[in-house]
Amino acid sequence: MKNTPQTLLVGIDGGASKTILRLVTPEGRTLSEVRGGPANIASDTAQAVNSIRAACQEALAQAGLSADMVTSGALRLVAGAGLAGAEVSGCAARVRALCPEFAEMAIRTDAFTSCLGAHEGMDGAIVAVGTGTVGFALRGEETRRVGGWGFPQSDEGGGAWIGLVAIRHMLKVADGRQPTSRLARGVQAHLAGEGEKDPLTWSVGATAAEFASVTPLVVALAQEGEDVSGRILDAAAREVAEIGRALLAGAQWEALPLGLVGGLAETLLSRWPEEVCGLPFLPSTHAIDGAVAMARSVVGNP
Repeated sequence: MKNTPQTLLVGIDGGASKTILRLVTPEGRTLSEVRGGPANIASDTAQAVNSIRAACQEALAQAGLSADMVTSGALRLVAGAGLAGAEVSGCAARVRALCPEFAEMAIRTDAFTSCLGAHEGMDGAIVAVGTGTVGFALRGEETRRVGGWGFPQSDEGGGAWIGLVAIRHMLKVADGRQPTSRLARGVQAHLAGEGEKDPLTWSVGATAAEFASVTPLVVALAQEGEDVSGRILDAAAREVAEIGRALLAGAQWEALPLGLVGGLAETLLSRWPEEVCGLPFLPSTHAIDGAVAMARSVVGNP
């Protein structure tokens, strides 16, 4: 008689900058959690798949398990994945086909899992602020999305947008259109540290993540009271608050609690313009929790 395979849940949170993968028992015990590379399945499906698969192998190893157990059928992995770019037609299907280690794989956008995790499965809204930005709300079976159309045409207030504004400031200083500042000098030093002294050469073809690499400098200088950096972060907070305002517009949505999530959430909350949108809260649970909940729902509804 063939032995019944052991089932484990895999939660995956994949965005433009990183992947977080958590391995969990059906009872809810976390066996391991690892971080991997970027996983935007629309902009680079191959990179995203490599990040997910590498993270899965590392998580199995940390838990004392192996990929051979999956191949032999002794271990059955059921995944719930919130992935940037999942809304683009065909991308989710390609990822499923390229990740054979997962017996089942539910894929939604990372905004969906962020909202699901932030409100622990209840109705609610979030604005996610990382490399990019997106607003997402869940109300029963209804969803609403605001922004998140990609950088540079959208993602206002996110890390890439902040980095772009800082680069623009540095260029205006170089032209003599604005007075010099610590930020302008800091951006020049950052580019030099990247091995590039010509901002034009650096910017052509630079990714959203590369523009976002300037943002820690802006945040650090703003915390020290540097005026230009502070104004950039104030503008970012206003952009993000506008996303929240649009997200909660209308009688069906205005009562939803709003959470602010992502790597820049705390930074922008301290500068939040309450007159644009009421003060949000910082959730204690996040996108990876929502991804695990998705995987659990697949197991519960075969």
